[in-house]
Amino acid sequence: MKRDMPFFLMLFLLVINAFGVTKNNFTSQYSFQNLSAVILIQNQLQKTTNNTMDTLAMINNHLKLADENKNKGSYSLSYDHLWDALLLANASNNYLKLSSIHDELGLLYSIYIKEEKAIKHKKLSLFYAKQTDKSSHNYEGNLTRAYYGLAIQYRKAKQYDKSLIYLDSCLFIKKNISSGMNNPYVYAEKANIFLITNQLEKSEKILLKVAKSFEADKKSFLVVVYSFLGDLYYKKNDLEKAESYYKESLEIMAIFESHTDLKADILKKISELYKRKGHISDAYFYLNESIKVSDSLFSIRSKNNNELFEIKDRYKEAIAKKDAYINKQESIIKTKNLVQSRLIISIAFILFTVVILLIVYYQLNKMRKLKVEKENIELKTKNDKEKLNIILETKSKELTVSALQLIEKDKKVDKLLDILKDEAPGNIYKKVKKEVTRGNNDMWERFNVRFTEVNTDFYNRLREKHKTLTPTEQKHCALIKLNFDSKEMAGLLSISINSVHISRHRIRKKMGLKRDESLSNYIANI
Repeated sequence: MKRDMPFFLMLFLLVINAFGVTKNNFTSQYSFQNLSAVILIQNQLQKTTNNTMDTLAMINNHLKLADENKNKGSYSLSYDHLWDALLLANASNNYLKLSSIHDELGLLYSIYIKEEKAIKHKKLSLFYAKQTDKSSHNYEGNLTRAYYGLAIQYRKAKQYDKSLIYLDSCLFIKKNISSGMNNPYVYAEKANIFLITNQLEKSEKILLKVAKSFEADKKSFLVVVYSFLGDLYYKKNDLEKAESYYKESLEIMAIFESHTDLKADILKKISELYKRKGHISDAYFYLNESIKVSDSLFSIRSKNNNELFEIKDRYKEAIAKKDAYINKQESIIKTKNLVQSRLIISIAFILFTVVILLIVYYQLNKMRKLKVEKENIELKTKNDKEKLNIILETKSKELTVSALQLIEKDKKVDKLLDILKDEAPGNIYKKVKKEVTRGNNDMWERFNVRFTEVNTDFYNRLREKHKTLTPTEQKHCALIKLNFDSKEMAGLLSISINSVHISRHRIRKKMGLKRDESLSNYIANI
């Protein structure tokens, strides 16, 4: 059943592509106008039918085969395995493997002297290295490798400052991992840049330390280090040391069968070295060997191989167009979602505004009603107050009239007393006068009660403002409020007019009134 699955998967993908359905980077909308793209996809699916390993094992296998073919100089086969691995890694979103694959692709493009594409893949390698889980095994090591690969590519592109920056990033990541020379590969590359920029002393110091580090572990990278040392001493004109390191580099290359892409270049450098020495026959021999190796290793640069490479690039362009189309569709969907979100927000805002306006209208209407009610209450209160004032004024007039009648009655009683004094015996006069006086006191008390009923709290307010007023002075104030003049007050109180004047003067003094202030007006406002 498992053997049949890829066939059905291929059929399913072809149906999906026919209807323009997208799923992910592997099953997205391919443009079948490019026939080479279709063939490569079908080849990939056919390969998976004969392979029962899981995806990760398949990726690792392709990477291993790609590395072996690269070391043998079979760059086209190496590229095929890397592309197979890339398809699988894209389908599984394996960032760690994607980083490794793009790193190797960058290296291959560099061999083809396609520096711009090489840098692009090295940058992608760094991008995916940063996306991996930081808690995963060897996260720092993978990130360092990505920085290191990009640094080498910038060095090949002769952008030495950028290269040194990325190399320093490698050293920064590795600074706490171990003691001593914690990353000899990085230091070797820095030494190479110093060598290229003719900082020979700095380069030599670093390269000798790096060589010791690799000699202790018998690493194949000594091929590269000894090649650098050969270049260093060639520049320093120490041709014996240069020859020794070049030849040691070739010996280690033969032992490990590694870094064979450097062989033609090293042979050519030995040829130049012998030429400087004057050993023309040896120079010719090594130059001839260099040409042979170059022809065998770099036949990839021939017209046919370049055409093969262009076919693969066209396939990549088809994939890129497909991805661009998908991105465009996703952008349209995002735009629609954004418009929909904005529409929802706008509707929500409008509804919110309407609710707020309704609440404001309700509150304003409520306030208007309260204002009308308040005005009605104030108007009613004013009317009641006016009615009360009219009633008070009426009663005050009635009280005044009653008081005036009493005064007039007292006058008549006084006349009668004067007649009685002259004609009646003394005892009778005294007795009658005593009765009249008692009657006058009772009359005042009745008058005072009626006054208090009309002018509620007058005495309380008066005593509150002027606590030093005597009861008699308070009576005078009550009569002044009713607009009685001095003569009328004297008659009602049975005292002389002069006594009234003296009382008024004392009252003014206790109230603190000035000469030009009216006592009657002041008391009327209490």
